[in-house]
This record gives sequence, structure tokens and C-alpha cells, in this order.
Amino acid sequence: MTKKTRILLVDDEPAIAEIYGQILNRLGYTLEVKTDPLEALETFRRDPWAFDLLITDMTMPRLTGDKLALEVMRIRSDMPVILCTGFSERMEEGRA
Repeated sequence: MTKKTRILLVDDEPAIAEIYGQILNRLGYTLEVKTDPLEALETFRRDPWAFDLLITDMTMPRLTGDKLALEVMRIRSDMPVILCTGFSERMEEGRA
């Protein structure tokens, strides 16, 4: 039996998080969906090895996606991260 990839998905827009979640579930991934980045960080802190991938929105209140990614990688430096944004002047390829 093949182990399913476990994804921590973070987007402050519930409708977007739901759509991402539906698509990834259909593709066979196991998901934990959070709409609050601070709650997502706490979930990750409780069990950093429970996830194989972080997918996060860039622009969120209270904690931006790039800062969330940095905090996650401080806890677990090998954690793969996909940072999503429709538009951001704060992020460019080299910095990502």
C-alpha cells in the first residue's frame, strides 16, 4: 500500500480553500485545510512530521504566506512549500 501525501493547505478565503481541497482530495491527497495562518502554524508545531507539503496563499491577514513558510522551515528545514498568489509585489522568483 502506498502512503498518501499529507498536505497542510492554508488560504484565508474559505471558498478558495474549499476548491483547492476538493481538487486535491480527488487527486488522492490527504489534507488538513486551515483558513487562519496562525492556527495552521500551531497545527504544524504540534506535529511537524504529520505533513509532507505546505501549500499556502501569500496574502493573508495576521501572517503572510512567506512568513508562515519561514516559520515552518525553522521547525522543519526540509519541508517542501508551495506559495500561491494571484498577484504580489512583495515576492519575486529569487526571493521565493
